[in-house]
Amino acid sequence: MKSLLVLVILLLQCSASPAQGVYVTPGANGPVFSDQPQPGAREVSLPPLNVVAPPQPVATPGKDERAKSGTEVVDYRSFSIVLPENESGVTANDAVFAVRVVADPPLQLGEAHAFSVSINGRAVSRRFTTTEFMIPREFWGDDVPPHNFSVQLDASIVDAHGQVLKQAAPVRFVMLHSFR
Repeated sequence: MKSLLVLVILLLQCSASPAQGVYVTPGANGPVFSDQPQPGAREVSLPPLNVVAPPQPVATPGKDERAKSGTEVVDYRSFSIVLPENESGVTANDAVFAVRVVADPPLQLGEAHAFSVSINGRAVSRRFTTTEFMIPREFWGDDVPPHNFSVQLDASIVDAHGQVLKQAAPVRFVMLHSFR
């Protein structure tokens, strides 16, 4: 096995400099191959290697190029808010609650797409790239909403520039919370 490895390495070196010879010498554990002739060595004649060039990567046009060429940009077939459920009550201690969305196809992170949400028309200042996330307590500032507060949650898929690519149907719910 060791001899085979040495032979492969020598063959690779031979392909880089075809004028150089390969020599085999009998050894204690089998034949020893070298590019230097040793006493008792004989030159080995090797056929040329078959070399196949690797396939060249196909360039994928950017979003603007696809739009100019008439190629479909990203088409989100569906996008919806699944949590909180529409017309539900949501326990949100300290006014923090979870949001879960579903997009088909999945969010195109390579195109810098993200989820953007707003509550009662006020944008949450961060973009989200996971399908489940929390509305942080900081969103409310010092104006934490009262118990039984009505909320409309809107969500969109946006591109890197904030352009809306797909809008979800709004979800309305009542926020139930307690403060200690």
